[in-house]
Amino acid sequence: MSDRKLDAVDITYYAEPPSYQHFLAEHLLKNEPALIGPALTASWRARTEWAQPIKKTTTRDHDNHNPTTEPNFQFLFQTFGAAQVQVADCLERDFTDQKRGNMTFAQFIEMWQSNAEESAGRYYLKDWHFVKAFPDYHAYEVPDIFEDDWMNEYWPSRDEEDPDDYRFVYMGGDGTFTPFHADVYRSYSWSSNICGVKRWTLFPPGQEHLFKDKFGNNVYDIRDVDEKKFPRFSEAKRVVIYQVDGTTLFVPSGWWHQVENIGATISINHNWNNACNLKMMSKSLGSDLAEVCHTISDVKDMMDALEFEQTCQRILLINSGWNWETLWGMFACIMERLKQDLDAHSPCENRPPVKFSLNAIREVVDYWSRFPALKTVFKAADNQDLQVVDKLLIDIEHKLKKMSSMAS
Repeated sequence: MSDRKLDAVDITYYAEPPSYQHFLAEHLLKNEPALIGPALTASWRARTEWAQPIKKTTTRDHDNHNPTTEPNFQFLFQTFGAAQVQVADCLERDFTDQKRGNMTFAQFIEMWQSNAEESAGRYYLKDWHFVKAFPDYHAYEVPDIFEDDWMNEYWPSRDEEDPDDYRFVYMGGDGTFTPFHADVYRSYSWSSNICGVKRWTLFPPGQEHLFKDKFGNNVYDIRDVDEKKFPRFSEAKRVVIYQVDGTTLFVPSGWWHQVENIGATISINHNWNNACNLKMMSKSLGSDLAEVCHTISDVKDMMDALEFEQTCQRILLINSGWNWETLWGMFACIMERLKQDLDAHSPCENRPPVKFSLNAIREVVDYWSRFPALKTVFKAADNQDLQVVDKLLIDIEHKLKKMSSMAS
């Protein structure tokens, strides 16, 4: 399944899904990737209805890493054709991403099939919020080991007209790819191949300085790196994995990667987080905020202190997708559920102990509370989440102490 490059980076393969406790200890806490066999996805509706045995092999040879299934285009077209989707043109770079356009899913399928061999590597349906679009279809079940998902617990619950989520479907032909990147917020991700094969090149954290040019720009396509601009990129440790039909890859926080599709490929992907990677996500938020503050530092003297901090938070939200208020909103949501779990004496088997999650939140709250601007920004926005989170922390800590004393 894996083809190691430059350095031996072990990727554990599980023919059967591991228990949550094993996955927590060996992968979530250690921030190590894992590949899980087709047994995990075998019963999914997406696997039985979206894919079919391959009829004709038109892919390039990849050391025998070729797909055995392909999309059931007729079923997909008839069932989901009217949906609006976002499609990337893999031949058109747009800064660090690819140029994207909107169309119906039926138009995408027609475009994909009409000139299959010539355009196979060009058009890639990305970031389709399938669960939002078809909430009653139930294409898959979130595996137990990925159930502790704060992002997709919080974002859909937000009081917005069209709340976001981080549950996606991807579809693309042979040769379509996602450029070199690390996942949003430095979250975890999991990706299940419904059909086709993905070639992943994963880079362990701590090598980010090797990915940048002198202007701070990152490598875009690892298959075409200008050695003059990125003279040390070849030093980066990496591992190449071929993810075949039906398998699921867990990508830990901060692991940069590039993905290329082999054959007509469909995948289901979630970005997610929990207490285990909260500190890394907070660090990412801090780095992004520092970059924003530095970028607009030349206009700082034109604003009062509050206006500058508010401007930084607005830009941070636009650029990174979240800011202080988003983070505290997630804390309030998750801790309310933790409190309810304690009240009901019903801890979930697929989550760490409440105390572990609470301590992770407490550490991040204490870190950001050292910034005087935090309270000022929340007060100006009339946002009560600072007080809500502080109260929940105290309440839950009190409950845990009471339960501990009763047990002893």
